[in-house]
Amino acid sequence: MIGNRFVRSVSSRNVRFLSSTSLRLGVWTEFKNRPSSLKLIDSETYEDIFKGINPEKGPASIAKPEELRAYHSPLHIDDTFKLAYNVLEAESEDYYKQVESLRERLSNIQDQKEIDQINNHIDKLLIKAERQNPEVMYNIEYFPEKIDKNQPVYREFLKNKWESHDLMVTMQRLEQLSVIPDTLPTLVPKAEVNVKFSHNVDPSFADWVTPGEILPTFAVSQPPTIKIQEFDRIDGEQLYSVIVINPDTPDLTTNSFKTTLQYGLCNVPLNNVDNIINPAKLLANGDEYTFKEYEPLLPEKNAQIQRACLWVFRQSGPLSLNNVSSEKFDVREFTSENNLTAVGAHVWRQHFDRSVNDLRSKFGLDKGRVFHRVRRPHPLVGLSN
Repeated sequence: MIGNRFVRSVSSRNVRFLSSTSLRLGVWTEFKNRPSSLKLIDSETYEDIFKGINPEKGPASIAKPEELRAYHSPLHIDDTFKLAYNVLEAESEDYYKQVESLRERLSNIQDQKEIDQINNHIDKLLIKAERQNPEVMYNIEYFPEKIDKNQPVYREFLKNKWESHDLMVTMQRLEQLSVIPDTLPTLVPKAEVNVKFSHNVDPSFADWVTPGEILPTFAVSQPPTIKIQEFDRIDGEQLYSVIVINPDTPDLTTNSFKTTLQYGLCNVPLNNVDNIINPAKLLANGDEYTFKEYEPLLPEKNAQIQRACLWVFRQSGPLSLNNVSSEKFDVREFTSENNLTAVGAHVWRQHFDRSVNDLRSKFGLDKGRVFHRVRRPHPLVGLSN
């Protein structure tokens, strides 16, 4: 209740939402045993909350003089806010006492499975202790790019936001476009996967790609930037593999389609905070991570729209991948042989356009073929005279 009131009021510049007198200092204002990243990022708003609002200046959220003249508080809002804040802070103190007790137990435990169970329980208690903290809620609402993703409560807020919209959009497109089951039979998503082609100057093509979006060939000419946001706690670093495959490559010998590998990365170390694979990281460690150099989809004239299917996998250990054939790539066999766990996916689409031929030349390919507009009932190669 208090957190929701706090966030709603921040967006309204005509209503004062902060106490005009200082609140008591408790666990939420003590950072000796709590990470400083839980503190409210906006220093002016922080001063208003804990040191009181200057009535001549009004809250930090008010910038225009005409709004300051209309500045007022709902009846008894200050007392209500303080009372609710103190009640919720007291509940948080109880959760932190449980956390402290569990951390003391950890020092006497050797079994890794039990250690993991206790750490997971601690994370759940830390979420309960901070999820109603107005400072935390303000940070996640207004500074989502600056929050510390090592903190369980921030990852929980991000996960809830992801599940409420972006996850549903991604799964809809993966199923609607038959990425599932054409490539892998199913997906239990554990991580949010975002893709953008940051080499583009035009902001229309430089932003994060909506799953299923049709992109011009020139816009995907360079490797993508890939963001993998895990919501589970990662101790140290986790190794990932990433592949981009095209399940719509024409196969003339069978009058059907085959899957080709367009891009392959493995042994990429990431964690909850360092979670982006970008050109700078690949420039420094490209040979170490890349087992298949990036090649954009280059649909030929009159070929159907092709799907660029990006899959992200957790590795159970380091991989040694050499001489992986990109032709007739079997993604299911690849994941099984290397003991990979799919945690996320993405998809964009491409068709033949004016930039295809230039890029085919850049990648040392021939000019491409021109297919019949209507698919014929027999293969186009290997026919007897």
